[in-house]
Order: sequence, then C-alpha cells, then structure tokens
Amino acid sequence: MRTKPAPNVPEAMLVTVAGGMLGAATGYSIGDIGGLAVGAVMAGLNGGFGGLRGTYAWRTIKGWFAFVSDSSWGLLGTTLGVGLNVINSASKASGYREDFSRRQNRHVFERGACMKRGFAFTHGNVISNAATGHETLTDERRDFIDRHEGLHVWQNRIFGPIYQAGYVGWFLLGALVAMIAKAFRRNTPPLRRLVETAAYYDNPFEYWAYRRDDHWETNGAEPMLKWRSRPRS
Repeated sequence: MRTKPAPNVPEAMLVTVAGGMLGAATGYSIGDIGGLAVGAVMAGLNGGFGGLRGTYAWRTIKGWFAFVSDSSWGLLGTTLGVGLNVINSASKASGYREDFSRRQNRHVFERGACMKRGFAFTHGNVISNAATGHETLTDERRDFIDRHEGLHVWQNRIFGPIYQAGYVGWFLLGALVAMIAKAFRRNTPPLRRLVETAAYYDNPFEYWAYRRDDHWETNGAEPMLKWRSRPRS
C-alpha cells in the first residue's frame, strides 16, 4: 500500500509567495494591474500545490529551473495546469500518484480529466489520465511518463507560450490538410482518422515525444498522412 506524506505547509507557504511574486512580475510585464493579479494568483496556486506535495526537486538545477519557468515564461501552460489540478484534486477517483510526482517536478494523476480515454492529458506540470484507460498506473509505465508526457511538461517550460500557440496553430493546419486530402483523394480513411493524424500525431511536439519513447512506428496514426521517419541506428 502506498503511503502518503503529510502536506508540507511551510514549504507550500514559501513557494506560494515566491511563485506569486514571479507570476505578478510576469503578468505585469505583459499587461497591467489585471495581468499582475492573474499572474500572481495562478503562479501562487501552482506554488501552493507544488509546495504541499513536495513536487519540486530543490536540490537540483532542473528543479529550480522548473519552478522559475512555471512561474514566469511557462505561466500560460501553468495556468492551464492549475485548472487541471483543481479539477482532478476535487475527486479522489483521479488517483494522485505521489510516487510518480514527489521531487520529480510534476503532478501525476493516474485517472482524471482527459480528451480521450486511452490518452494521457498534459498541461503545464500536470499529467492527467496517466494510466491511459487502464485500472491503475504501474511502474512499468514509468518510461512512458518520463519520456513522453514528461517531455511535454518540459516543452512547456522551454518554449513557453510558443508551445501552446504552436499546438493550436498546427491543429488548425493539420485539420485543413486532412480535409483537403479527403476532398481530393478517393478511397481515403474516415475524416476523423485523417484529422487525428495530421492535427495530432504529426504535430512536431507529439512526433518528438512519440519518437523519444520509441512508439512512433507503433502508434495509431493513419499511414496515409503519417510522417515517415528513418529508423534509429
């Protein structure tokens, strides 16, 4: 049986204040007093969650970088992650996994909110539905969490708002490509599969993640529009 450490209130208070200050400065730099308030609240909430659960690895450079980016450059994704965190935390059925999260710079829920039952759903530093429809998240799935969904967490920290903008832009472009392919080619697969492949699987951020966890060749993308990749040497 997994043991759950007691919430770390002092750490939560410190990280909430520090995160709130960074978020306030970030919000004010791109807006006005309203931006300052939103930035402070969202970064502060992220700090509160992270502090209570002890997610940030303070003894490593990566841990400090994760916190600073989550509270500033990556704040848009962090804000989406806070929303996902609130929704999942409101239900015990979401199954927060301490063993996949503590001092690992992320929050992992084995169930919880998702776009599609068999897929994990990641925003900011929150990974939801990590069990991808299975009854529980086993340790054999750690490579998937570390190499695929964990990469999405770091993509948000490194690319910041470019990550969200690129994701949305690629989805729209991919959907258009799929509709053109459907309109001009005969005997094509259903439009839903073409859109899923061009707009989701072919997204450079997803391609990167699927290649990193060695599941690009075995994923569910439609071969007609799927990126061709050279085998690794």
